[in-house]
Order: sequence, then C-alpha cells, then structure tokens
Amino acid sequence: MIRCSICHTRISDTDANEDCPDCHQSYHASCWGELGGCATYGCKSTPAAEKPAPLAGAGGGWGDSKSCPSCNQGIGSSRLVCSCGAKFPYADPMTPGEYQQWMTSQDGVKGSKRVILGLFVGSIIGITAPLCGLLAGIFGYRKRELLGGEHGTFLALAFGSATLGVVYTLLIVAIQMGL
Repeated sequence: MIRCSICHTRISDTDANEDCPDCHQSYHASCWGELGGCATYGCKSTPAAEKPAPLAGAGGGWGDSKSCPSCNQGIGSSRLVCSCGAKFPYADPMTPGEYQQWMTSQDGVKGSKRVILGLFVGSIIGITAPLCGLLAGIFGYRKRELLGGEHGTFLALAFGSATLGVVYTLLIVAIQMGL
C-alpha cells in the first residue's frame, strides 16, 4: 500500500501519480502539481519558498523612522523612548494629541497610586484603619477602570486596605464591647 506523502491517502492503481526523481517518494499527480514539487524536507526537488511582498504601510523595520509626538524629532520606528525623555506605550507612531491624552492618563495613574499607597499605610495603623479602609475601598472602586490590567496591584492594595479597615473596625468594636 503506497500513500501520498502530501495528503497521506492511498494512491490506487487508477490514480495518476508522480515519483520524486531525487528521494523516490510517491505522490498523487494532483498533490505534486499543487505543491509544485516534493514535500520531503531537504529534498532537491522541493519547490523554492516564495517570500510574500511586504504589506503596504507596514513599517517598523531597520532604518525606518517616525516623529516623536513630544518634540517632533525623528527617532527609530521601534523606539519607545526619545532623546527628549518622552516615553511611549507602544512602537506605533502617535499623534501629539494621542500622546498628550496618554500622558494625562499616566499622570492620573501615578496620582492614584500615591493616594492608594497612603491610604494603605493609614489602614495598617490601627486607629486610622476604619476611615482609611473605607476611603481606600471607595477610591479603588471608582478608579477600577484606570487601575485595571498592569496596575492591578494597586487596585488590589486598595481593596486590601478596605478589608483591613473592616477587620480593624470589628476588632475595635469587639474591644469596646469587652469581648
């Protein structure tokens, strides 16, 4: 029983077939024709791979450049930092408006991280924990969209602060009740 080395189905006596002149593998004539030669890796009769033409508008390779949206200086297209100090979230070119919007959101993230860190420290201290925990929970809930994803640690810190606030509140109440 002979099987085609491309489609792996039997080659019957009635099927038109081709044998590779170099490695002697058997193929259906239609499979050989569709592939354009032998399918065996390293065989001399293997068809040459054709490299597809690059996509129109595809850049980002060696030698390509883009303009920095902060200083308008030319920089390498794959660079994420400009010599002016501007940093970018991805290598694709950004307009100055997109860059400004991204920078504004990053400033919001940075400020939110500071607030959450301060509230977390306040929720570790016993007497301030109920208030700081409550504020951290509310703040974290309101900023959950901004702090999701890569900044999720700070979101978890906010909800952890809220939990600490609840625990300390229960401890304070239990102590006051004499439990």
